[in-house]
Amino acid sequence: MQLGDCLFDRQRGLLTNQVSGEQWHLPRAELQVLTLLLANQDKIVAKQTLGAGDDQYAALSDSSVTRAVFMLRSFLGPMHEQMIETVKGKGYRLHIDKRLSQPLPNQSIRSNPLRANYQTMITWLFGKHHRVLKAWVGVLVLLLCILVGGQWLVAASIKVHHTAPYDSHSITLESGQQVTFISYAKSKTNNTSLVALSQKLAKGFASCESSPWQQIYLSLSHDKQVFNITMRGEKLGQSLVRNLKLTDYRQQKSFISDAWLTEVSLCE
Repeated sequence: MQLGDCLFDRQRGLLTNQVSGEQWHLPRAELQVLTLLLANQDKIVAKQTLGAGDDQYAALSDSSVTRAVFMLRSFLGPMHEQMIETVKGKGYRLHIDKRLSQPLPNQSIRSNPLRANYQTMITWLFGKHHRVLKAWVGVLVLLLCILVGGQWLVAASIKVHHTAPYDSHSITLESGQQVTFISYAKSKTNNTSLVALSQKLAKGFASCESSPWQQIYLSLSHDKQVFNITMRGEKLGQSLVRNLKLTDYRQQKSFISDAWLTEVSLCE
């Protein structure tokens, strides 16, 4: 099923961004919410319906449904997050614009619009101005070299000035797999909250026999109201990336609860 730039494989519970190549194996909450919204396109679906339990799973809380919708919107991206509409006091509704939901015909060109423009221009030159072709191709090649060179310099500069992590530690799961937790902070002072969150997340992973995630990157916003988590790993030979953004505006912040650790599917 095509959802904007993403392809949803219901049987595998897999959501793939066809532009970036990023893949997300949906946890139970996100998979259930998206499946029910798709089954009721353009209809309002109440939170209680989206979070209904069955013989295998307990019912999801309203906050779990809200968080699942937030995570789905984040993965769909700013261009398509409006597909999931919030109907105040009633629930959520999924809209699919057919014009924005067609499979991408040529992924290599779609992912590189600059190349597509060059190919169109060269085709036009062949048909209309064959004698000018060599001159134009030379100019385009020169511009492309300058562009690639500039990108290389920027990448090299970023690599040289790469920020060192504030803290890094690893744990070993029962299977012998290592999971590394890497925390980033703007300063090396007063980061007790970040360290505590890193240890709490590590404790959640410690209960796993194995996990598809090998590197966990953590950071707190300057006001300590947003906790950012990026998990990188590998499953069935494919690279996986998952981004989580947790918000807590209370005076005493927790971010991570036992229920959240269960629902987020840290283990294999």
